[in-house]
Amino acid sequence: MKHILNTLAFILITTVSFAQVGIGTTTPQTSSLLDVTSTTKGFLPPRLTTTQRNAIANPAAGLVIYNTTVNCLQWYNVTGWYNSCTKTVDIPNIIPDNITLCQSTYQFILSAFDQNYFPYTVPSGVATTATGVNPDGTAETPSVNIQGTLTTTGVTVKIPVTPTGSGTLTAYSVTVNVPASLTEDGIARDVTLSWASQGFTSSTKTINATLASVGGTLNVKKLDINAGVGNDNLGVLLAGLIYPYNNVGSTASVQLRATPGIPDKRFGLGSLTPTTGLNHNNLYIPVVGEDCNLWLNHNLGADYANINKSSFSPATKATGIDDFNAYGSLFQWGRKPDGHELMTWTNATTGTPVNTTNSPTQADEPANTNFINILSGDWRVTPDNTLWTAESSANNPCPSGFRVPTLSELTTFWTAAGITNLSTALASSLGFTAAANRDDSDGNFIPVPGTRTLISSSSTTGNNSNYFRIGATSQATDDVRERSHGTTVRCIKN
Repeated sequence: MKHILNTLAFILITTVSFAQVGIGTTTPQTSSLLDVTSTTKGFLPPRLTTTQRNAIANPAAGLVIYNTTVNCLQWYNVTGWYNSCTKTVDIPNIIPDNITLCQSTYQFILSAFDQNYFPYTVPSGVATTATGVNPDGTAETPSVNIQGTLTTTGVTVKIPVTPTGSGTLTAYSVTVNVPASLTEDGIARDVTLSWASQGFTSSTKTINATLASVGGTLNVKKLDINAGVGNDNLGVLLAGLIYPYNNVGSTASVQLRATPGIPDKRFGLGSLTPTTGLNHNNLYIPVVGEDCNLWLNHNLGADYANINKSSFSPATKATGIDDFNAYGSLFQWGRKPDGHELMTWTNATTGTPVNTTNSPTQADEPANTNFINILSGDWRVTPDNTLWTAESSANNPCPSGFRVPTLSELTTFWTAAGITNLSTALASSLGFTAAANRDDSDGNFIPVPGTRTLISSSSTTGNNSNYFRIGATSQATDDVRERSHGTTVRCIKN
């Protein structure tokens, strides 16, 4: 027996000084650890059914099997089992047949460094990590310096779902790598998307997943505002984490993205003319709503988004329905962001217009920043229902790539988020507050801020417009009002 074993070892295996192994050869390739050579036989990997494969605990990246269910060679590439026949990643089918997850979702990390961001030019190409873009050679005050991070504790990602009954969602985890070129400290990091096993009912709106760095904090590359936004307004892709979203094995992804912020429509411009000004220096962050759409995370003009405010903190969500730093501007329907809408909020119940003059004089193209107070009417001489209907509309107040939502879109979001009053509106992913609105007759608040809000839609009824009204204990999904009221605007991705 000893002689036989020695003979087999001599014939089949040769070990060289570099710990290389040759099977069927005494001269294994120098770049290989194992070289299997034959002209008459093949390499036969373990043969498993799909069920047996899915039972492998914590498969290592590179693990190879032959799947006898689909008759195909497969290997694990961290996101799932790669099928060499279909050239697709086979994610284990763990989703019950009575729930569907949002088919694409995002997690944005604000990370920016920019000392010269004016003038801002709407991007025509993809976002890049280029730094030091110097549009006019003049340094701005203040500079923007925000280090975006993802810690090992991670953040909660609420993935919108559509359930038709009750059940239990099986635990899931996937890990991918963020390369060093996309980090500020030059350290590549793995990031993991995972969710624990959790129950759901027909009224469940979202499932809770966790997105976390592995082995240390991910310090996201700081982006330049003029280079890092991109013509899709999605910033720079750090990683795509694939997950199954239905019970037939279809997959979607959580896109982890870096953004320097979405600049306001008139970022760096004055109220009426294209001159330097401070009133619209706002940076917003895209956020996924319970309806699976992308929205801006703050009302237009919110103090949290204003780089010139001491409260500047774009990633901060409103802390209460009376968080005045999240109130924002109050627009007359269909009007440009010409300065009439700007507010200075000093506390939860007190705010004053930046431009204090009211005027009863209607104008199709106002030549000033006056709030046009017309009782039960329109600030325009000639009503125009198209002013806010699209991103390309003449007076669209939203940043490039965004627009005012339709009433139907607001209603869909409200239903998906289960909003019934101010408390549930605040708890939603968009974190609405009670900024009140300005009366059409005199520009005063109705009611006191902190008790109710009107949210503008782009929809119209006759010569009036449609709003979404939220109160402390109730809501109205279609509040038809005159266009000279001043109300909040929240933008949706086009």
